[in-house]
Amino acid sequence: MVEAGQTSGARMQARLALEHGKRLFLPQALVDREEWASTYASRPGVTVVSDVSDILDELVRVVEIPRQLSLNF
Repeated sequence: MVEAGQTSGARMQARLALEHGKRLFLPQALVDREEWASTYASRPGVTVVSDVSDILDELVRVVEIPRQLSLNF
């Protein structure tokens, strides 16, 4: 999860995470106020969150997909 301004090192970490195929969670407030975050929000692997339940929901979804696939074999 990243919350950072325009010149923040955390912004660079967010970019690197996406370049390496890692998931990225961005707070909705950050997406609303920072152009870079708004741009990142539409990229694959990025989840915009309003509260911790959004993060938990996404983690459950990511874990359940592989589990369901393994049950089909």
